[in-house]
Amino acid sequence: MRYISLVLQLLILSSSCANKDKKVDITIKIKSEFIEENVKWFNNEGSSSIKGIAKFKSKNGDIGFGKDFRIELNPYSAYTKERLNHIYENDDSAYVYIEDGIPKFVPDPEGYHNTRKAMCNEKGEFEFTGLPAGEYYVIAFMLWDETGGGIMQHIKLSDNETRVIEMINF
Repeated sequence: MRYISLVLQLLILSSSCANKDKKVDITIKIKSEFIEENVKWFNNEGSSSIKGIAKFKSKNGDIGFGKDFRIELNPYSAYTKERLNHIYENDDSAYVYIEDGIPKFVPDPEGYHNTRKAMCNEKGEFEFTGLPAGEYYVIAFMLWDETGGGIMQHIKLSDNETRVIEMINF
């Protein structure tokens, strides 16, 4: 009996040590409502554009950029602002590491995921054209080999404006 007790204690100890770096999934309740009507403008054709470059330095020092990385453009809304504040602890400009965990959100409305998407080229450059004037969140997803993260910028575009941005965390 003493042997079985010792084995059980060792198993419990080893499993708790093995999981010490594993992030527990967190679910966050968003208080702001996502109102589709408030972001309808986002689907309109416009005369503005966003050009940029995205590069990410991982926790272990590797730098990632290139054609495998996706950039998403979200229209500003109170829901999006609150959600991104939970991820980035900021709603203007910030970055996070994937190793630190990304929470789940409730509610998670389908309309929030209706974004414009672009892929970086081999140099890490991206472009969105035909955009209407408005407020946007630009989010770079820079993930590779179970490392990397995300970079976010909040920008405002006027009619006929071309904004050039850098999304680099180093």
